[in-house]
Amino acid sequence: MGFRTTRVFAVVLVALATASTGLTALPQGAFAKTPGKTYCINGVCHRVKTVAEMQSLVGYEEVVVASYYDDCNVDKHNPCGALSSGEEFRPDLPDNAASPVYPNGTILILANPTTNRQVLVRVNNSGPYKKGRLLDVSRAAAEQLGFKKFGTAKLKVTVISGPLS
Repeated sequence: MGFRTTRVFAVVLVALATASTGLTALPQGAFAKTPGKTYCINGVCHRVKTVAEMQSLVGYEEVVVASYYDDCNVDKHNPCGALSSGEEFRPDLPDNAASPVYPNGTILILANPTTNRQVLVRVNNSGPYKKGRLLDVSRAAAEQLGFKKFGTAKLKVTVISGPLS
């Protein structure tokens, strides 16, 4: 199954899930990310933590491999449509990130031990779906953390709060 076919299939699945669960539909191109559900994209599967799990993780720290993503006109792998939260992507602001395991609305402090720089982000998208990565930050966050030229970095993640609902 090619990328375009997989994407169309995923849109149909989201539409069916939305219709059967009563969830509000997201703008066209946005993929819902439901806490407690498992998603498999490009052969990589992740389970989104539940709101209750996130509440128990406040203050928890872990080190993850992160990458960054940019505007769709610069990064061909980033869709130009709405994010899984329904928001528009803001690559020029260092306050947003994507995660396949943290639900949308999760607030995190990210620290780069190599540069001793930190940034506060709110998860508002799913992905990355690349083996070994648990976080994608905006281009501006990668610049602020000092790893844009490297593409990826090991970041210390501290959970500040889970989503409000």
